[in-house]
Amino acid sequence: MFKFFRARHRDVYLKLAWKHFVWPEKVYKLAHGKHAHSRKDRNIVHELLALGIIHRHSSSSGITSDDKVVFEKDD
Repeated sequence: MFKFFRARHRDVYLKLAWKHFVWPEKVYKLAHGKHAHSRKDRNIVHELLALGIIHRHSSSSGITSDDKVVFEKDD
């Protein structure tokens, strides 16, 4: 929880949490690699992708970018 308070994108995490009615720490965890299990989680991840906070990487193993998402830390 203390890492959230030192996060560079804390204000974005707070706004997304308010928009999707979740705790800001949940948005932080999704941005740092936690798996999205619900539609709400996936919507948050897609918004983080659109904002450029997390990045999608393609794999050379034939898996499309829709099947596999690898997250980078923003630190």
